[in-house]
Amino acid sequence: MFNDKKHISVVVPIYNEVSMLHEIYDRITAVFKGLDNYTYEIVFFDDGSTDGTRDAVEELCAKHDEAKCVFYTKNFGYLKNTFYCMQQAKGDCAIIVHADLQNPPEIIPEFIKKWENGAQVVLGVKNKSKENKVLYFLRTVFYFLMINFFGVKLTPHATEFELFDRSFIEILKKIKTNAPFLRGIVKEYASSIDYVYYTQDSRKKGKSKFNFNKYYDFALCGITQYSTCLPRKIILFSVIALIALAAEFCFVIVPNIAQTELITIANSIIIRCVLAALCVLIIVVCIMFEYIISINNKKDEKPFIVEEKRIDY
Repeated sequence: MFNDKKHISVVVPIYNEVSMLHEIYDRITAVFKGLDNYTYEIVFFDDGSTDGTRDAVEELCAKHDEAKCVFYTKNFGYLKNTFYCMQQAKGDCAIIVHADLQNPPEIIPEFIKKWENGAQVVLGVKNKSKENKVLYFLRTVFYFLMINFFGVKLTPHATEFELFDRSFIEILKKIKTNAPFLRGIVKEYASSIDYVYYTQDSRKKGKSKFNFNKYYDFALCGITQYSTCLPRKIILFSVIALIALAAEFCFVIVPNIAQTELITIANSIIIRCVLAALCVLIIVVCIMFEYIISINNKKDEKPFIVEEKRIDY
């Protein structure tokens, strides 16, 4: 398709990154100057930017043959963008590079080496980070809860800085979902996974697009799509609450019945039962609501990304 050399697609999901665009291009092209055995393309997937990024991308594509772009009609969000751009990659493998450049493109050769050694998927894993220490700690807590409490299979501190072999890209194309959780999909379908460990840089320019709502959406998507044990833990919580109520009744209320007014005993039991039932009900209703949304999304056949146009792709 491209020639005898293996072709690598570097896909870059972007949203309002006009200040970072030329540095992204320069650093990626600098890497491939030392990789003579491969051809490459840099494909920007613009998620409805409004800050001039689109004009800058078009200018870049006009000047450089390896630069290409796909524009969306609106902003569809991080999860959908990262999944879609890997689905659309045309190379023998595809590598995601994030526009904030916190994940250094300079270690791309390490990903390629792992791939050439037989890995179908190569994940970038942060073993150190220059980001805010509080945020890094919260991420660590998040992974602990997702893995140990919710039963979601994840690699702690692995990001979407990753390489997919062509065979895995073909698997992605067969997946129909409007709530794609790429990290869970990798764990579920990849036949062989290898890892590249690196230090995450701090963001140098621009403003992070991830806020609390996006972190929340990310977590809930993982829970509803890939949690294997949450319903059982809710049941366990309910049983423990019932046992606690029964124990309190047997060892606290019953021994003091003779010294306590009947109305006081009745009120105590009713209040505790109502509170316990209310807590369990709230948890169950909230989680079931998320599962219903997830089921509906899986049934829908509507596209989750709508393209406006492509440049050279």
